[in-house]
Parts: sequence; structure tokens; C-alpha cells
Amino acid sequence: MVVSLIYTSLDLANGVYFALPFYSVIFIAPIVSLVLIKKGNFLSGKIIVLLGASVAIFFASISDPFETGVVLIFVPLSIVPFAIIGFKNIWASIGIVLSTFFLFLISRFTDLFASYVKELPTAYIQMSLALNYLIAVTISILIVYFLARLHRESELRLIENEKAVIEKNIQLTKLNQELDGFVYSVSHDLRSPLSSILGLTNLARFANSKEELVEYMVMIQDRIKTQDAFIKDIIEYSRNTRTEPLSEPVDLYALTEEVIESLKFNLLASKIHFDIELPRDFAVITDKNRWKTMLSNLIGNAIKYHDPGKARQYIKLSANRSNEKLLYTVTDNGSGISGQHLDKVFNMFYRASDTSSGSGLGLFITKEAVQKLKGTITVTSQQYVGSVFEITIPLIK
Repeated sequence: MVVSLIYTSLDLANGVYFALPFYSVIFIAPIVSLVLIKKGNFLSGKIIVLLGASVAIFFASISDPFETGVVLIFVPLSIVPFAIIGFKNIWASIGIVLSTFFLFLISRFTDLFASYVKELPTAYIQMSLALNYLIAVTISILIVYFLARLHRESELRLIENEKAVIEKNIQLTKLNQELDGFVYSVSHDLRSPLSSILGLTNLARFANSKEELVEYMVMIQDRIKTQDAFIKDIIEYSRNTRTEPLSEPVDLYALTEEVIESLKFNLLASKIHFDIELPRDFAVITDKNRWKTMLSNLIGNAIKYHDPGKARQYIKLSANRSNEKLLYTVTDNGSGISGQHLDKVFNMFYRASDTSSGSGLGLFITKEAVQKLKGTITVTSQQYVGSVFEITIPLIK
């Protein structure tokens, strides 16, 4: 369109009018092309603008003297289809190039249109030569720039893809290592209670009294409960890994009460005071099942590691909203965690000692659930004083 306006201005200034219809083709073709592209007909739009330009230059070349250099524009017009259309529609590009070349041959190497050549002033011819050269060079530079930018973008995409592949390989290596450790720990922890149960059943067969038999049965029952809790932890870990978080209204006050009620049957909880410092009807949009898992693990751990030597044993639960985030805190005055274990408590299958009961998965599952909700969990603790677990989750509006 710009080219047609430049040509039109030059011709009008020199009193040349016969080529104006040709310039209108250069002006109209891009408009039609834009309309087609807006409608989603990208290939058709590109073909029309390229063919329109070739036809317009063809008519200009058969009417202008050779000295105007209009044929120079055939060169970039023979290259531009590969840049604009690309190699995805290679045959369309080749077709346009052949059409342009055919028009060039007819215009310069046949006498079919010799009578159309007009006598033009020398000044006009010189100006036309300079203008056509400038247009041909400009189009060529734009093509080179476009291809260079395309090449650079391809290089950047390749670099980004390579980085993504490297990161995925690192993640896969880490996952494989975790899987190896997971399989080993699971197989060990599944076999240990079974071996213990097998040994107890053999002892029970030779019990000398009913009381001794009952004692063995109670021990077997404890091992089965341990096994059941471990399997539940594995199922919970699998569910958390496979499922995406839900967004639903959750009353955290009611959920906290529900979790406490479900854990109160534990004999260890009988002397513990539960202080719920959440406002009633403390509603948030979040994943209820994940929150239930997180609270069950944190409160369950606080119960398990309470300090029976203290006059008042408590577990304090509080929450507040701040800066579009939810902060939930579980505080206890239990036995606390020593410094050497503090940075490892969220690791998979980590136990503070060989005598620790439980699967070693509870806090790991809690951390994974928090991360699924795009949050963080931290712990501060002092041995023989107590622990504070803080969960920070972005609020969903």
C-alpha cells in the first residue's frame, strides 16, 4: 500500500497517468488480504497479496522503459513467498515463485507488449530507477531481517526446550531415586509387622495360659493396627500425588473440631487441652480433604509426642487472614524436636529414632498436600518445650 502511494505521487507529480490502474492493484490487494486473514483464511490472504504485487509489477514493467529498473522488484518478489508462506505450504510458495518468474520472462523477453511502452521524461526515468532500486533493497532487507529473527526465535526455543529436557531429566532422576527409596522403605515397613505377627502367632500356639494367649493377641492386634495405619498413609500419599486440588467452601473451625473429635479416642489425648482459637464460621475456599489430612497429621503428631510430665498439656490451634494469605498454626507444649532432627522431619519415611512409632510418612504427606495448595509449611521447635507448625496458603477468592 505504501509503495502504491509512493508510485502514484511520483507519477502525478510528473504528469504520468497511464500506470495509475496498476498501482490500484497494489493498494487493493493488501486490503483484501487483511480481510481474509481476519476471517482466518491465512494462506489465501498471503497468496492474494503476493500475486497482486507480482501482477502490478508485471504491468508496470511492460509499460515503463527498461531503464526505470522496475524489473528489479521481481527479485525480492521471487524470494518473499518462502519467508511469508513458509515451508509448511511449500507448493504454494513454489507456485507463486514460478508465476512471478513467468511474468518476468513475458515482460522482458517477448514482444507481445512492446506497443505498451511509453515515452517518459529522463528525469522521471532516473527517479523511477532510484525508487525501484530502493524498494527492491528494502524488501530484500526486510526478508533477511524476518528470516534472521525467525532463526533466532527458533534458536531460543531450542535452548528453552533443551533446558526443559535437562530439568525434566533432573526431576526424573530425583523421582527414580525417591521411588527406589520408597519401594525399599515400603517393602521393609510392610514386612516388619508381618514378620512380627508371624512370630507372635507361633508363640501363641504354645501359650501356657489363657492370660498369656490374650497378651499375644493384644500384641498381634497392635501390629495389625500399625500395618493398617501405614497402608492408609500410602493410599493418602498416592491420592495426594494423583489428584488436583479442589476449590470448595470449607469451615475451618468446624473442620478443626471434626478432626479433634476423631482423634480424642486415643488414650494419649485424654489429658490434653485443645484450645481452638479460630473464629466461628471461619470459611475459606480450599480443598477440604487435603486440609483434613494435614490437620489430622499435625494434631495426631502433637498428641503422640505430648509431654505427660507437664501439669497442663495443650494443643493450640489458630488461624487468620493476612495479605491474601491464610496462616494456620498448630502449637503444642509437648516433648519438642531436637535441632539435629528439625530440618529432616518433612522427609519421606524419616523417624527421629528407631523406637519411633508410625510410618514416617505423616509430615511428608502434610508437606506434599500443602505444596499442592501452593503453600508452605514451617516448624520451629525446642526440645522439652514444644513445637509450632505454621501453614501458609494463598487465599482463593
